[in-house]
Amino acid sequence: MFKRVLVATDFSAHADTMLGCIGQIPGMEEILLVHVINGSDTGNGFFGASSPSPQEVALASLDKKRQVLEQMTGIPVSGRIIESAYGDIAGAIISLAHMENIPLIVMGGRGKGLLSGFILGSVSEGVIQRSNTDVLIMHFRGVEDPGMAGLEKYCRNVFSHVLCPVDFSKPSEKTLEYAKHLGFIRHMTLLHVVNGKGSGPDRSAGIEESKKKLAAIGTDLAQSGILTESITRQGSPAREIARTADELDVSLILLARFGQSDYIKNIPIGSVTAGVAMHTERPLFIVNPHISLNVLVKELAGREFSLAEEVWLGYHQQNVDPATDRAFGVFIEDTLVAAARCRRHPDGLEVDAVYTPDQYRGRGYARLAVRELVRVCGNEPLYMHSTLDLIGFYGTFGFMAIKEHELPASIRERFSFADGDLEGTNVQPMYRPGQAATPEPVS
Repeated sequence: MFKRVLVATDFSAHADTMLGCIGQIPGMEEILLVHVINGSDTGNGFFGASSPSPQEVALASLDKKRQVLEQMTGIPVSGRIIESAYGDIAGAIISLAHMENIPLIVMGGRGKGLLSGFILGSVSEGVIQRSNTDVLIMHFRGVEDPGMAGLEKYCRNVFSHVLCPVDFSKPSEKTLEYAKHLGFIRHMTLLHVVNGKGSGPDRSAGIEESKKKLAAIGTDLAQSGILTESITRQGSPAREIARTADELDVSLILLARFGQSDYIKNIPIGSVTAGVAMHTERPLFIVNPHISLNVLVKELAGREFSLAEEVWLGYHQQNVDPATDRAFGVFIEDTLVAAARCRRHPDGLEVDAVYTPDQYRGRGYARLAVRELVRVCGNEPLYMHSTLDLIGFYGTFGFMAIKEHELPASIRERFSFADGDLEGTNVQPMYRPGQAATPEPVS
């Protein structure tokens, strides 16, 4: 599975301990050992040209580590010194993995969790947050400066007992499929955490349903030769995952980059995964599953107006008047992520309330909502007040800039406070002639 593995080292004792444990990863055929230096460190040192450069010093150290690693693993190891631009060590590692088409990055963690302020810890955090490659962080519980003497104690088989948190989301399902595909995991504990604490019939029923789902997953994994146990707990998912890992003394935590509440958002890493990385002292394997999202673009029915109003809580708390308004939205996995409104005034149609919450931006959802609005309502002339920075965006749908006095009176009235200076309020009136909507390419 991991024929080629990129291993990053900063020559610290923690990194040396990690190198001593690399042989626990099954299936490797080649290791790329990498050290990153700052691109600005190009001088010859204080004593002039006779003193070795930082690159030469790093290359000599890396070659020694390469030889030791090759002897320990029996696997071909190549060394690579790379320079980081503007001190972006994580970016340099990610770029190299992408360029070399390497499926797994292995790094060391320091201290209690990744966000401890140490250099390697901060780099590991950066790689986790920004990489599209699977990442294995080799934590060593309680290790401050073990050196080579502590290797036997800390280098257990990293895949011998895997804790796999399960939230029944698509990323969770993909992670379980990934575990089966690896083919060498034989012992796994499935953990489902019910967020928060409480009681009552509904919560009890939900917990029982979760137990049934975990049992079904366990049965499926057994067919792939994986022995499982299942645990259901209540509380903070990240803390409960870290606590359970310690209680069971697991060798590895395996979880997806995103969870149920955040995999449709435009964020670098899910809140639970980030929390686990902060709190755990166990090796952490973060899977970056490739997921096709279900996208539905439609005009909202009356029963769905409240969903749009929830989206608009961050946009002047707009609402939908069933007597005058038509609302359009984009659903991703049954969650409304963008909305737009077409309001009928006595003398024309106005497009407004085009809005995508921050966590869903950057994926073209607003464009999909506007395209559907124009498709449905565009047989009649459409008017709008566009912010100046979005004139080009609305221009792709056939809107053109007009003078304020060209707006229908009832639509113009909305900005009467501007006293004819709409540009001073960062607004440009726009107009789209009534016509059948032409197909607009999705970018």
